[in-house]
Amino acid sequence: MSNAGFVDLSKFGAELMLAEKLFALGARTHMVCHLCAISRKTAIRIYKIANQESPKKGLLPWDDHWIIRSSVNNLHASIFLGIIHGHLNCATSNVEYGKQFVNAYGLYCRVVANNSKPSRREQNFENFRVLDINRAWQIIQQFKTLELGFTVCQKCKARHLIVNKKDELFDKCPICETWTDSTGRRRWISST
Repeated sequence: MSNAGFVDLSKFGAELMLAEKLFALGARTHMVCHLCAISRKTAIRIYKIANQESPKKGLLPWDDHWIIRSSVNNLHASIFLGIIHGHLNCATSNVEYGKQFVNAYGLYCRVVANNSKPSRREQNFENFRVLDINRAWQIIQQFKTLELGFTVCQKCKARHLIVNKKDELFDKCPICETWTDSTGRRRWISST
C-alpha cells in the first residue's frame, strides 16, 4: 500500500512545535513559514491560538549597516553568529536548521544575560539582549550571501564581524577600537 497522500504527523508536529517556539521568541510570520515549511495561513493560525491576537505585520528588519552602527551591535551579532557559524550548512532540513537556530539564539540570550557590566545601550534591552530573533535571522542571511564576514583583530585577537566590500573604516574591532564617552555610551574610535 502506498503512502502517497498521507501526512507524516511526527514531522508536522515538529514543525508546529518549532513554529510555537519561534513565535514565543518574537519571530515574524515570514521567518516562521520559511523555517517550519508551513503555509502563511497555518503560521497565522498558530500565532492566534497561542497569543489570542493577530501577529505583527510588516517586513523583517533589513539593515546591512546595523552591525557597524555601534560597537555593541557588532559585539552581539558576533557572539550570535560565532555560536551558530558551524551549523549554518549542517542541517538536513529546514526544521532541523530551525531547531539549531532556536538553540543558538537561546544560548546567545543566556550568554548576554550574564553580562555583569552591561553598557548603557545594553541596559535599555530586556536581559541585555540587543539582538532580537528577527535581526539574528537577517544577520545569518547577510552572512550566507557574503555581505558579512569574520575577521580577527590584530591587537586583541578577538574574532568579530565586518561588512564586506566596505571601507577599512568599518573593519574596526568592537572591543579594543572603541571608547566610552562621559554619558557611558560606547563609540568607535575615529579614524582621523
